[in-house]
Amino acid sequence: MRVLVIGANGNTATRVLRRLAGGRHDPVAMIRDPAQRPKFDALGVPTVLGDLEYPVDHAVAGMDAVIFAAGSGGHTGRDKTVLVDHLGAIRSMVAAQVAGARRYVMLSSINNDIHSTSPIAHYHKAKAHADNHLRETDLDYTIVCPGGLTDEPATERVAVSPELHGRGLTSRENLAEVLVRCLDLDNTVGKTFSLLDGEMPLEEALRGL
Repeated sequence: MRVLVIGANGNTATRVLRRLAGGRHDPVAMIRDPAQRPKFDALGVPTVLGDLEYPVDHAVAGMDAVIFAAGSGGHTGRDKTVLVDHLGAIRSMVAAQVAGARRYVMLSSINNDIHSTSPIAHYHKAKAHADNHLRETDLDYTIVCPGGLTDEPATERVAVSPELHGRGLTSRENLAEVLVRCLDLDNTVGKTFSLLDGEMPLEEALRGL
């Protein structure tokens, strides 16, 4: 499959692309700044310029799958969170539907809720609205909801659950591995699950969903 990774320059998405670059699929990195290209050139991954605040149909055209791993970041205002994590995500879903990119893997967040009162409620609400929209599409979606992200090494041992509220940590390495594995696991289509670091082998956990 040709796989567009949206938000490619992000910490988790770059890890996703490192895995895809050595695998069976053909990844394309969507970036906002041409200065980010050399990093992906070094990986042998082609790039396409795109900004979620504007149409991204050109970036999705010709793709078979999308991994949405973009985020407005922790240093932007609430307006950017809505523009990127909510409206931008939906914009990419519509583009995927139009382009026929049937497979769509969403990097979401644990505790997302349209009625959230958390300290980062604007983020949890934005992610929840995007996830809800994705569930109403005809895309073959998977929604992965990690806990607090860390830079710990990959253990490939995780805990997955349909319960989307709680507390826990998720290494970006384990998360990236799950996002990539889900592309090829048909049993994850139509599923939303939380992902935390745990004790179960990653492959076994995903196949048990």
